[in-house]
Amino acid sequence: MPRNSAVAATSTTESRLIGVTAALATVMVWAAWLIVTRYAMTSDFTAVDIGLLRFVVPFALLAPIWLKRGIWPKGLSLVNGVTMLVGSGAFYTLLVANALQFVPASHVGILLPGVMGVWAVLIAVLLFGERPGWVRLTGYGMVITGIVLLAVLKPGHATGDTILYGYGLVSVGALMWACYTHAMRQSGLGALEAAAFVGFWSFVIMAVVAVFTGTNLAEAPMDDVLLLLVIQGLLAGCVAAVTYGLAVRHIGSTGASAFGSMTPALTALGGVFLLGEAGNLILVLAVVLVIFGVMVASGVFRKILR
Repeated sequence: MPRNSAVAATSTTESRLIGVTAALATVMVWAAWLIVTRYAMTSDFTAVDIGLLRFVVPFALLAPIWLKRGIWPKGLSLVNGVTMLVGSGAFYTLLVANALQFVPASHVGILLPGVMGVWAVLIAVLLFGERPGWVRLTGYGMVITGIVLLAVLKPGHATGDTILYGYGLVSVGALMWACYTHAMRQSGLGALEAAAFVGFWSFVIMAVVAVFTGTNLAEAPMDDVLLLLVIQGLLAGCVAAVTYGLAVRHIGSTGASAFGSMTPALTALGGVFLLGEAGNLILVLAVVLVIFGVMVASGVFRKILR
């Protein structure tokens, strides 16, 4: 193999390794975020409380970046900037937190990455002209089957309009995050710059909302507040924003979304064993279908078998 080709191959391998590692770290944080958010929304906290605790940490820790680059970085288009803020910032957090009032974390852990993967490929097809082959379409068919199975049978949860309403909120949240994924890739911002941008504006938005709605933070147990600051603020607000940005840059938006396929299993385990949510074979089957469907759609198996 020529020297230049060998160097290029090594560089590609290293880049993919960085992307995969970042994606795995992101998935672990996502699962923890969903579990803790479900716990908070069924205890003493409101969605506004959760939003404040999530974004106050990146607002403060990443202040040197937004002070240097400005609160609206030069070169960031209005469309990409607004899409990033809506897709992963205050509005996304409020929507998913409200959904977790009605839907167990184990269900959201399946729906959010599964529907997000479907939205991501649809956006790629409609806006960027990608043409998925039959293998990817088969994978997304498995994802959709798992989601429909979950929505129709609602394992371990009472039937009714409230859970369907929660499913609808989660589906909208998945669309928002899929849009953020593509906007982040098009924005030209680095991972830390994107996290600082979203963190600044999201905290400002949450603070304004809190003025009108009030908060329960003063009455909440301090241990729970600290838990949320770490999981919501430090990990979800800073660490995951950076690692997901790295994943998008090194393995692409569709590839980064594909690694979200691990979220269902981790969240379902946490929901069942940490929150006492009901689990049965239907939930397991939905998890398996979504995980394997997204992995097939992402081409993971094809690359392993080469």
